[in-house]
Amino acid sequence: MDQYSNLYPGNSPYLEEQFEKFQKDPSSVEHAWRAFFESLNAGYDMVSNGQKGHGASAKPVAKTQNIPAEMPSAGTASSSQNRVTRLIQAYRDHGHYNAHVNPLEDAGPQRKDLSLENFGLDKSMMSQEFDTDGLLPSENATLEDIVKAIQTTYTGSIGVQYQNLTSHEEGKWLKQKMESIQNKPQYDVPTRKRILKGLMVAEKFENFLHTKYVGKKRFSGEGADAVIPMLDTMIDMCGEFGAKDIVVGMAHRGRLNVMVNIFQKPKEQIFASFDETLVLEDEVNASSDVKYHMGKSYDVTTRSGHKVHMSLLNNPSHLEAVNPVVAGSVRAKQQRYGADGFRKVVPLVIHGDSAFAGQGVVPETLNMANLEGYTNKGTIHLIINNQVGFTAAPNETFSGEYCTDIARMLQVPIFHVNGDDAEACNHVMEMAMEYRNNFGKDVFIDLVCYRKYGHNEGDDPTFTNPVLYSKIKNHPSPYKIYKEKLVNANAVAEDEAKGLEDEYHQELSEAFEKSREAETTAKPDMFGGAWKDYERDADEEPETAISKDLAAEVGDCFTAYPDGFEPHKKVHKGMEKRQKMLKGDEKLDWGAAEVTAYASLLKEGYEVRISGQDVRRGTFSHRHAALWDTNTGETYMPISKFSQSETSLQVWNSCLSELAVVGFEFGYSLASPKTLTVWEAQFGDFSNGAQIMIDQFISSSEQKWNRMSGLVMLLPHGYEGQGPEHSSCRPERYLQLCGEDNMTVANCTTPSQIFHLLRRQVLRKMRKPLIVFTPKSLLRHPMATSPLDALTSGKFEHVIDDVDAKAENVKKVMFCSGKIYYDLLSEKLAKDHDDTAIVRVEQLYPCPVEKVKELLGKYKNAEKLFWVQEEPKNQGAWTFIRENLSDMLEKPLACISRPASASPAVGSLKRHTKEQKDLVKTAFAE
Repeated sequence: MDQYSNLYPGNSPYLEEQFEKFQKDPSSVEHAWRAFFESLNAGYDMVSNGQKGHGASAKPVAKTQNIPAEMPSAGTASSSQNRVTRLIQAYRDHGHYNAHVNPLEDAGPQRKDLSLENFGLDKSMMSQEFDTDGLLPSENATLEDIVKAIQTTYTGSIGVQYQNLTSHEEGKWLKQKMESIQNKPQYDVPTRKRILKGLMVAEKFENFLHTKYVGKKRFSGEGADAVIPMLDTMIDMCGEFGAKDIVVGMAHRGRLNVMVNIFQKPKEQIFASFDETLVLEDEVNASSDVKYHMGKSYDVTTRSGHKVHMSLLNNPSHLEAVNPVVAGSVRAKQQRYGADGFRKVVPLVIHGDSAFAGQGVVPETLNMANLEGYTNKGTIHLIINNQVGFTAAPNETFSGEYCTDIARMLQVPIFHVNGDDAEACNHVMEMAMEYRNNFGKDVFIDLVCYRKYGHNEGDDPTFTNPVLYSKIKNHPSPYKIYKEKLVNANAVAEDEAKGLEDEYHQELSEAFEKSREAETTAKPDMFGGAWKDYERDADEEPETAISKDLAAEVGDCFTAYPDGFEPHKKVHKGMEKRQKMLKGDEKLDWGAAEVTAYASLLKEGYEVRISGQDVRRGTFSHRHAALWDTNTGETYMPISKFSQSETSLQVWNSCLSELAVVGFEFGYSLASPKTLTVWEAQFGDFSNGAQIMIDQFISSSEQKWNRMSGLVMLLPHGYEGQGPEHSSCRPERYLQLCGEDNMTVANCTTPSQIFHLLRRQVLRKMRKPLIVFTPKSLLRHPMATSPLDALTSGKFEHVIDDVDAKAENVKKVMFCSGKIYYDLLSEKLAKDHDDTAIVRVEQLYPCPVEKVKELLGKYKNAEKLFWVQEEPKNQGAWTFIRENLSDMLEKPLACISRPASASPAVGSLKRHTKEQKDLVKTAFAE
């Protein structure tokens, strides 16, 4: 038996047979096979002694790792040929570890032993011919040519991880794409000049800012200059593939460069931003944001004449937070185009290396890539790998071999490319775009480069990274490297390059002077495209009631199942009851009113999208938007009969994420204002997992970025003794974020209120986020119901008066919001407290001050005013009410609540019940 013989490729079935036997019983295979299989764990270990990526600060490798050379022979192929075939495959699988992708190193690291000797080969065999296994055009070639080809392809400026692809078709396509040209594209002169110009404008723009605005933050992209020509190539390919929209998300590194040289933002506006003289034509929005967080839209005509709309989404300093926002925005736009939408709208997300590896929103967003309700069938991911995160070295920022290791979960290609090799970068972008277009999957480009300056331009990086920055200090720029290459190849003349530099510098200088000679203005583009029918401050109250005929029609749909469909018996009874409610035979509960709001909007031509962890059924079994056949498991959504298209109604159970899913739905709402976009928390308490999205996007996007959103957040809230994580959605946090009429916050107590509130959200001509503290126990409370005529007439009421109170008898007025109302009402009715009026504040923000004052006008004999809440005094709405309402009242307003607490609720039902009773008794005793 030849110790070097292997089974590539003809004997793989035999190998698999032996391996299956070994897995079942190691003693059932020969000793040689058993030793081989037992050695695999050690021999194919991908982690190398703590070495990190290609970073200059990575730990040194103690020794290279051997790829096992010894393998039992099946005797069906020559041992030498098998060794060569295995050598080729080893480069395909592991060549990326040795690739020269770090521009700050002279050669690639030797993490894997890919030497001839490790495969039982030697230099004396270099002139012998072997089967190339498809590596070269010819069936046979000398070992010398084979080695040269695999080294050029897999250990040059491009390292590719694609051995984890589960699709044979994808792997074969990618292998052919790379090996046919050995990853060395032969570009014509015009293409090379275009790449050169991209590098030139990237460098000269940064140099200009560096001289004009010394020490000012701009988060330079120098070192990652290749991003500009890569994006230029991507845009052209999008046009060729028929794309109509490109949606881009990126953090601040190189963002100004991208805005000017890709999105064509007027240069004078950038300069005016530095001088803080830029004036918005719409001065309503005073908050604004720093220049490297702002977005931009641009309609580009590609070189081949295709028109493509581009959107750079706004992003805060939470570097990766924009990722799910891009995904949601893209999904909304893709659905306008139907089945081929993924080719019409292309997402690009530009990441940072440390942020990509370190921030949890990244895997949360990647996890949605292939989920039916969230996929956009392929995102181009470009990681700007500076080899440092702020001041931290790679071995301080990620535990894997590469910063991109988390991306392996999707089993798609990961390209590592040397940022100084402009043509390799361009080639990788071309492959990434073709892969995405052909297979509808994500693809990742790890652009290994550097950061010329510190984290910002006022930061001295030599304090913390002296060795790295000693290399960067004298390192030539990508533009200088590529220009020298083209000049030496006679592809461009030195004078021609100098002329392009001078011309661009003149453009910058003229824009700079223009920004200082006259006032520089910018017009917000909030109301373009899908937003053309909307206004900033439309304060009308639309008609939200529906006809009795429509209500009855909606009721009938709940029991009109497809032929043969058998719902759960209990659910079927509930649907029959819902039908009676909508005919006026019974009062409506919350679920019936809520779903009727959705159905009526669909009937009127609007779209509805609801997502969350249990939204199809509802966490508390109240919604039943989808029904399941007890025999087949098939789902059916009764109100889908009112849909105007296949995507008019979407109800998706989400993955177990708050941060990414809320970000996705926010992005969806940005791109589809005519859709009622709803996210429901499983329990309102869990929404704090999305706090970044709430703080940075939902509450402030209009004020910072001139971007409206109509996202609805349904947050189950109420104290029923279920403990700290199942009681409070933290209303105080949302109310603290309220200002400048930025959103609506409500706590409804009746089904008709949620019906009118949801319909109002879509029927108004403006969009504001809507935060609703929804009930749990009230979903089936016998008193929390509404008659049908409350849907067929009326509207959403900001404040609800005590209709049973006789004004002249009232000595005390209790204001409250939400579930506590029913606890107070029960006590009032039981003890006949005729001297007390209980007033419900249904809309907390904007605070209905005038409506409250108007209502109090009838209670002239009231001596005491109280705000009653079940939350602790330092939580809930009290602080907000005190600041926004009590100062406007003629009499002092006191608070009755649980005492201040670090935790939102107790964990004992017995203790909770006592607390609740004491709270209610105290309210009436006062």
